[in-house]
Amino acid sequence: MQGNKKDLHLEKLKGGLKDDDREMIDVFFTRLSENIDLPILSKGLLTRHFIDGFEYYLEEGKSVPQICELLDVGNLGSFYSGTQRRNYSLDNAAIVYPLGMKYGQMPMFRLSAELKEEVEPVLLQLALDFTIKRFPSFSAVIKNGFFWHYLEGVNTVFLAEEEKDIPCKPISIVLRSYRSFRVLYYRKRISVEFFHVLTDGSGGMTFLKTLIGEYLRLKGKKIPVSQGVLDINEEVKEDELVNEFKNAKGDALLSTFVDKRSLQIDGKLGRAHISRIVHYEMDAKALNDIARSYNGTMTAYITALLFLAAKECIKKKEGIFNIQIPVNMRKFNGSVTLRNYSMYFNASKEISQITDKRELVKEIDAQIKEKGSEKMMNQMMMTTGKLINSLSFVPLFLKVPVMQSVYGYLGNSIIGMTLSNLGKIDLPEEMAEEIERMYFVMPPGRPNRATSTLATVNGICVFTLIRNSKDDRYERVLLRLLEEDGLNVDLEGSIEYES
Repeated sequence: MQGNKKDLHLEKLKGGLKDDDREMIDVFFTRLSENIDLPILSKGLLTRHFIDGFEYYLEEGKSVPQICELLDVGNLGSFYSGTQRRNYSLDNAAIVYPLGMKYGQMPMFRLSAELKEEVEPVLLQLALDFTIKRFPSFSAVIKNGFFWHYLEGVNTVFLAEEEKDIPCKPISIVLRSYRSFRVLYYRKRISVEFFHVLTDGSGGMTFLKTLIGEYLRLKGKKIPVSQGVLDINEEVKEDELVNEFKNAKGDALLSTFVDKRSLQIDGKLGRAHISRIVHYEMDAKALNDIARSYNGTMTAYITALLFLAAKECIKKKEGIFNIQIPVNMRKFNGSVTLRNYSMYFNASKEISQITDKRELVKEIDAQIKEKGSEKMMNQMMMTTGKLINSLSFVPLFLKVPVMQSVYGYLGNSIIGMTLSNLGKIDLPEEMAEEIERMYFVMPPGRPNRATSTLATVNGICVFTLIRNSKDDRYERVLLRLLEEDGLNVDLEGSIEYES
């Protein structure tokens, strides 16, 4: 039945074409069929993606030879040939995510790029079909081992879908058919949402850049393989799959995990994982100049504002407020791993002592340099490894409650909120010309009311606040603080999601 449907679609596609073109299409799809060894429904789905591609290009006035070149079956490699997929042990950061998540849910994050033109769904789907083979550890599902969870490679077709739901909605893992990431589009926006067990922001950004690069190639643009855009037909490098945590050096000190419980921003928690997303768009140079005027980095300056806003939005006048700041460890050793390779520290301040902005920026800048140093981060990685090793032979069903106890430092109760700065996102000039802005969304975990992120591209910095509370005071205070320093802020917010 599926084969008959495919034949009908092909016959319709070839209708009205010259004999030479019809023959060329037959040869193309015969070769395509020979490169797909999947269950019949999946094979039919992937074949339909190529039929849709031919229809799109024919309507655009492309010749059949041009289309065959653009959609060259060789771009699929052997990914859909039915060969056995590789399994992957979890990296040391990923291990904690399935242990701590609620049944049927998973912590997610989103990376988005807004293009200058409307997204063509047919081409985005084909770009995904071609790109996924370059990221084999992403084509996997989480499985329960006897001692640890692990990633099991799967033979499947991933779909680029129109966005219709709340951002970063957790994916059910009850069924084997779930995916560990999703690709979404909405108007001019392309987003990828990842289960954090697969990768961190840096690895995810490499995937998004490479996906967009392939999408733009299908649009007829020439995008060079540089600035984090990978060659989709290049062999996967083992360095991209390595668990860098095992290469950490230094002393394991349990004291690096000890921290006091943090105060939380006021506001009733919503039932959904996100209540609202707010983007504060600013000129990156202007923001950086303001930060320098306070003798701090952009991260230190924004962190200071988060502390100042927290003081106005927390009723309690005594206690510690902690802001968790991730550190991309790749900056210390140039690693190209696409898996998790970030550690974290808390910038901390007694709420009653949050006063002078200039002194606060100076203090936060010093905390970032000390706590986020290579030495301190390596100590944390070594301690993480030691704790994991001590539980290596504990069965998984016993490990879950033990790990949740031992890894108390990961509990959201010691975090007031998070600030994750992706920094300046470098793009090939040819790709940068097609992109308006990029940003990062990471939902807060309970009992946190908010998280925040920074991403800079094409001279535009997008500071994003993600809250899980109906109380909008925090976002309003942040806007006032930014404008008080003379920054021109374009504010854009989502709807209030159902809570």
